[in-house]
Amino acid sequence: MASKITYLDGLRGLAACVVVVSHFFQVFAPSVFEGKPEIVHFGFESFVARTPLNLLFNGNFSVCVFFVLSGFVLSWRYFQTKDKIHIYSSALRRYLRLAVPATLSVVFAYGVMLLGLGYFDDIRQTTLSSMPDPFLASSNLPVMIQEALFHTFFHYGSAYNPVLWTMTYELFGSFLIFGFLLTVGRFRLRFIAYAILAVLLIDSYYLGFVLGMVLSDLRYSGRNWLAVIQRPWITPLLLCVGLYLGSYPYVGIENSVYSFLVWKSSSFSFFVFYHTLGAFFTFTALLNSARLQSLFSRKLFSYLGKISFSLYLLHFTIICSLGSYIFYQLHPLFSYGLSVTLTVILTTPFIFALAHLFYLFVDAKTLSILGQWSKRIFDPIVQKRTRSMQMEKTKSV
Repeated sequence: MASKITYLDGLRGLAACVVVVSHFFQVFAPSVFEGKPEIVHFGFESFVARTPLNLLFNGNFSVCVFFVLSGFVLSWRYFQTKDKIHIYSSALRRYLRLAVPATLSVVFAYGVMLLGLGYFDDIRQTTLSSMPDPFLASSNLPVMIQEALFHTFFHYGSAYNPVLWTMTYELFGSFLIFGFLLTVGRFRLRFIAYAILAVLLIDSYYLGFVLGMVLSDLRYSGRNWLAVIQRPWITPLLLCVGLYLGSYPYVGIENSVYSFLVWKSSSFSFFVFYHTLGAFFTFTALLNSARLQSLFSRKLFSYLGKISFSLYLLHFTIICSLGSYIFYQLHPLFSYGLSVTLTVILTTPFIFALAHLFYLFVDAKTLSILGQWSKRIFDPIVQKRTRSMQMEKTKSV
């Protein structure tokens, strides 16, 4: 089997694009996230925010897709081979794989801040967004370094680049997977452990990692158990249910098609739970659909998958700097709607161009170097183990 599954990259690329769209909405149409009628700019906001149409800008659902994908991707090689070397290799690289690109994205945001190129605060009175200004973070260099290398990965820090709140989940979730596989990955009763973990993490983003690992286990541990539910009507049903749950709105579920999903609770996070469950069902449909796999394997989606991490890391800073500056200049000349439209049209190509360069010179290079480093460490171990097995076979003969 190939070292990468192309259609998974395609899904990741689409999810990253939705996150970009969500932050354009968060800056220029904040009512869809905050539910306040007094900050509505467009007539469609209150309607689309409370219907499945919000999938177009539901960034939190996309983040949950990322987490389910991580659970699947970080475990499938182990389930296919039952070789712990894949776990050790991934664990050794994981922090650096995340930290190098993420840290440079913080450095980029820090540089924009120091140069005074952040214009988000200049347009907030017009856009009415209550989103915190990312360029009000400390200009102290040691504080920035500590934030980039430590708080981002161990304390859910996101002071300079707000999208980095997911990095702690990615790191801890990854090691949750590695620890699970090393301790109970070979036991037949491991599904009991899955159930226990799922109950403990039921309203946490970490549930996504567990569910992704379960799907990987079902697909690659010998028999493909997902094929049992591979029926012409089941896959579309799973997709519809997944997208419906994934479109659970940020606000205003009362008297909507989602109102029956909620029960009285003072602490349960329905928002996280339903988005995670939606990502799980959607991903299950993808794994059982040759058509969806073919779609997400096409060149466009494959390319978006390649640059997805770079796109995710950089877009927010660009929207709050260049995008905000463009809007700041256009709004005195045009209506609000036209100013926003032109801002999106002019800013988006720059986001993708910079993401492409960041992928080439940072993300891809990081992956290549870490891959070579991992091979130097683990290839001799694998070769020694192979020779030992061959010698044992020779003796037995």
